[in-house]
Amino acid sequence: MKQRPRILRILSRMAVGGVQNGVLNTLKMSSPGLYEYMVLCTKKAGKLAAEVEALRIPVVPCKTLPPWDPYQIWRLSRAIRWISPDLVHVHMAPTVIPGVAASRLAGVKRIIIQHHSDYSRYWVQMNGLLRAWEWSMTRRIADHGGLICVSKTVAMATAGQLGLDLACLKVIPNGVDLEVFRPDRGGEDPRVEWQLDPGTPLVYHVSRYLESKRIEDFMEAASIVTRRWKGLGSPPAFINMGGGGAPLKLLYERKLEEYGRAIRIRLEGERLDLARLLPWGDVGVMASENEGCPNTILEYMAAGLPMAVTGIPPILELLRAGQDALVSAPRDAGALADNIEELLRNRDRSRSLRRNALQRVRQYDWSATVQSYEKLYARFLKAP
Repeated sequence: MKQRPRILRILSRMAVGGVQNGVLNTLKMSSPGLYEYMVLCTKKAGKLAAEVEALRIPVVPCKTLPPWDPYQIWRLSRAIRWISPDLVHVHMAPTVIPGVAASRLAGVKRIIIQHHSDYSRYWVQMNGLLRAWEWSMTRRIADHGGLICVSKTVAMATAGQLGLDLACLKVIPNGVDLEVFRPDRGGEDPRVEWQLDPGTPLVYHVSRYLESKRIEDFMEAASIVTRRWKGLGSPPAFINMGGGGAPLKLLYERKLEEYGRAIRIRLEGERLDLARLLPWGDVGVMASENEGCPNTILEYMAAGLPMAVTGIPPILELLRAGQDALVSAPRDAGALADNIEELLRNRDRSRSLRRNALQRVRQYDWSATVQSYEKLYARFLKAP
């Protein structure tokens, strides 16, 4: 029996996040029997590791800190040599140096790098030696067509930072599992869990605790909408779903105390049942000022959630302003509040945007994304 080619996906950890959900979805929807997959995490395995292992795909943790330390790279190379992959797929900028260097040291010839966000933010944190080291590794891989970006915006930022020809980069956008994220409501109404009146409008903001997500703008918009919500029944509840680091969590909790109980804002933390919760919502919000190719937007669209979002380029690659969503400038909580209120008050406008978004999201089925990866893998594995 012919042995299947082994693909090793390397990333920092399988935590609950956009990149990790993308890796998980790709593994779930991969063609049966085509490739053998393994996942290696350079930090902890993370909460989603159990879901990967449920697919009978091993997750190997190999803590590599600091990531550019020669001894840590040597340790990582031993783990990769033990796995013996035919191809390595490295995710995210911080994993490039350890992942590529260790793979080369382990004798792996076929390597793919994938960037998921604006590369310049990571680039400025490195000294000249690290930049030269990463540039030389990335340039070699890009020359062979192995540099992937999740959006045109990320591709342009990466090419500009590394001085690469944009034509050397391949764009494979994220997708959404249209069998999982659907507009049909199922299960118990989440208002019961959150002890809200049955008619309470739900405004969702799905986001990890990161500065670039601008959760504070979502909270300020919630305050503005609530203050203006008079004589219209039960005021909306504003729900942020997504975990993150303790410092920012404490900051947002202090802001909640400042707003007081009159503003109904909940910090739900990580939720693994978004596909059930989203269809029950009335508005989906994204207040980010920086994204790569936001899975949340695609999940809102597939769940039939009318959207109020910021008009940053990666979001506008996925949807059409005014046709699929209402759009405002980043860091403008007032304009964001106006759009949220418009969607809550104007049901005809909400239905129109919802209908358009449901039609548009069909082109982002994860199955198409998986096929793009598998075609790329096949080309690399055939190369000498």
